[in-house]
Amino acid sequence: MLAGLIAAATVVAIDVGHYLERPGAISAYGVTEFEYNHALAAVLAARLASDGAPVRLIGQRGEMADLWARPAQAEAAGAGFFLSIHHDSVKEEYLQAWTWNGRALRHSEQFAGFSLFVSRLNPRLAESLACASAISAELRQAGLPVATHHGLSSDGVARPWADETNGVYYYDNLVVLKAASVPAVLLEAGVIVNREEERALAGAARRALTAEAVRRGLGRCGVMAAP
Repeated sequence: MLAGLIAAATVVAIDVGHYLERPGAISAYGVTEFEYNHALAAVLAARLASDGAPVRLIGQRGEMADLWARPAQAEAAGAGFFLSIHHDSVKEEYLQAWTWNGRALRHSEQFAGFSLFVSRLNPRLAESLACASAISAELRQAGLPVATHHGLSSDGVARPWADETNGVYYYDNLVVLKAASVPAVLLEAGVIVNREEERALAGAARRALTAEAVRRGLGRCGVMAAP
């Protein structure tokens, strides 16, 4: 545990990635990423609260277009840790067209799994990385695969490994990570353009498993009491 590095958090901030006007990726079955982020964030908030953690949801109404305002709002509420919830897509060249219920959509079965990101511009990088690795270790122990397709972004920018074993990447310019003054991590919970994985991500069992792994990871890195 990193209790000596991370002060006891009065609030764990859970950021619902994207917003209604720009809802992120569209899944293989036509659901917006924001909907998936919102649903998982709610399950995670309930799981942490059940262990007595004060939780602050950020952007849950879908109105927060200003990314800089998200960590600021979290810290104004006393947050000691910031976790942004997202669901993943893949680069354009891997997407294939298909039709579902009469709707033209796209999918890719080439990649699946979760990934985590930290920013080297965050002043609490060591704690951020420790928590990202701890969360990932718990996700792996729960049987979930690590996504490996983020080595190079669609614009050709490298996303270097921060912890390859645990699927943690550096993504320095992510606003919600670099603008935070507290430890901050972004979680891509799975690949929603993968039809098989999307089916799992839409279910209560996968959301509960992910929430439990995050809870245990936060216990391992000292943000919460050990489970």
